[in-house]
Amino acid sequence: MLYFGGFTAIFFIITQYLQEGLHYSALRAGWVSAAFALGSALSAALGGRVVARFGRPLVVFGLVLVTLGLGATEPAARLVSGQNAAWAIAAPLFVAGVGNGLIVSPNQTLTLSAVPVAEAGVAAGVLQMGQRIGASVGIAAVGSAHGIYAASFQQALLVNIMFVLAALAAGIADVFVERRADRRSG
Repeated sequence: MLYFGGFTAIFFIITQYLQEGLHYSALRAGWVSAAFALGSALSAALGGRVVARFGRPLVVFGLVLVTLGLGATEPAARLVSGQNAAWAIAAPLFVAGVGNGLIVSPNQTLTLSAVPVAEAGVAAGVLQMGQRIGASVGIAAVGSAHGIYAASFQQALLVNIMFVLAALAAGIADVFVERRADRRSG
């Protein structure tokens, strides 16, 4: 839920910043998000193959990449402004997308593997509900940033990063809890 609060809203604020603040066309602004999608698609294939070997630390590594990518997005937009901002924003979004591919599918695999098969449908529904609630809360939170577009973009991006950092903290805690349980049972 925390992760979806941070990553889903990023497309809302970047598109709004590029269209309203920098006067990009809707198509051109949308292409910037394609960098995230490309990174995600490339790494999701890898994440699906190695999740059984690396487990939750893979998801934590993905959260670190998303945090780094989102953290570099605002400085990139500030350093390269105007009509070239899209290229500068696309590079860190690609990194964040690579992280995303190591989070979503592996997290679903790990979460559903901990549930009895008879309850998998309910568990998947609860997982999806958490993702949708997180996305709704995240979009509402970043949508509350008002003012000059550059300042609003900075504030909204910071809210996104805070959601992802909260998800990262939860992921790290989960890894430690899992390791502690393994030591006790082993």
